[in-house]
Amino acid sequence: MAVVISLGIAVVVVAFVAVPFFLLTGRSSDAEPTGPDASEALAELLAEKETIYAAIQELDFDLKSGKLSTEDHEALRQRHEAQAAAVLKRIDELQEAARPAEKARSARREKRKA
Repeated sequence: MAVVISLGIAVVVVAFVAVPFFLLTGRSSDAEPTGPDASEALAELLAEKETIYAAIQELDFDLKSGKLSTEDHEALRQRHEAQAAAVLKRIDELQEAARPAEKARSARREKRKA
């Protein structure tokens, strides 16, 4: 009986952990999110940017400490810089898309005040 309960709990835990991976596969990164989704996407991109920057700093430290060869450091750094450039471009796109919406909101507020 204990084995059946343990297996049931294990199945539930695996399903709980695996569900986000299956739900995120249907999303397209090319789609322009709007509203709360845009702010969530922007927050995720900003967090990813910080993670990439930290990885670059760690690579530099590993090179200085002798853990990485110069060739490996350059290859990994170029890959991280390319990722950072893509993330920064996407952040700019989201911020540009949010600006017209912000202008429209401020125009509506001005009309209400008048």
